[in-house]
Amino acid sequence: MEHEDFTDKIVISPDIADYIKEIGFEFVHKYGNEYNITPELICSIYHGKNISNPDFIFLKKFMDSELDCDKMDYLLRDSLYCGVSYGKYDIDRLISCLTTFKKDNNIFLAIEKGGIHAFEEFILARYFMFVQVYFHKTRRFLDKMLVDYLKESLPNGRYPNKVAEYLEWDDARVWGMIREDEKVNEHAEKLMKRKIMKMVYETPTHSNIQEKRTYNLIKKDLQNKFGENELLFDSADKMTHKIPLRHEIDSEKAIPIILDHSEEPSTISQESGIINKMTEPIYIMRIYAKENIAKEAQNFVKQRMKDMSDSL
Repeated sequence: MEHEDFTDKIVISPDIADYIKEIGFEFVHKYGNEYNITPELICSIYHGKNISNPDFIFLKKFMDSELDCDKMDYLLRDSLYCGVSYGKYDIDRLISCLTTFKKDNNIFLAIEKGGIHAFEEFILARYFMFVQVYFHKTRRFLDKMLVDYLKESLPNGRYPNKVAEYLEWDDARVWGMIREDEKVNEHAEKLMKRKIMKMVYETPTHSNIQEKRTYNLIKKDLQNKFGENELLFDSADKMTHKIPLRHEIDSEKAIPIILDHSEEPSTISQESGIINKMTEPIYIMRIYAKENIAKEAQNFVKQRMKDMSDSL
């Protein structure tokens, strides 16, 4: 099960469903039966299924798009709690420039032309958070330790399917278990004492085919010399954004830009040179070595890179 599956189950569970039904009752009273908000409807909107009301189709953009409220929230929140400035952007300006575009009987989330720079700042904030924070070498290593710890600690290595049991595995419980297991579990120990393996090789942020080949050669040579158990391999990839360069205004990924001089909107890809140029996906590959071989592995990599360079 993916986290979206758990979300569906949580939304339709009584604890949450009762609140949603209360809202639905108020909406029916104010706007009529066609606006009866139910837990099942919210799940359908999120997945884009079985929706007949165009107003509800429009709402999906706020839940899952390049301009959704989840991204708006986590960038600022993560930036604050990580103590960095990479994820900051002018949320007030961006929200104030949100508008709608209606075509036939459908409503689309759009941006006023004056909000293009605010949206560019938003996209760049997300890009830098991935490059500098989410895909940082130390965070990626500790993330792997956490995943490996959970595989060993969860029942059968998986989260339980029942919602009530799943929700018991919150941050406090997991962190408490890690503290208790510090002396008996190597992954817990690495997390608690920040025992981080040394990174001995890293590709550029946007690796091309040749750089991937070089990585695979270095990886194979290190495995042959030191053994796979002494090394850890990681790859992190993410599309910078999912906004297509060319699309129709009413396509699913479209972000229309409302122009002052035209009844027909433009698109963010046409109006923003920054968005238009940000097409290369993030793809970073790294090799870590245990402390006892880290220095030797580093020197080995430097020599192999020199040999490759000299042979060109």
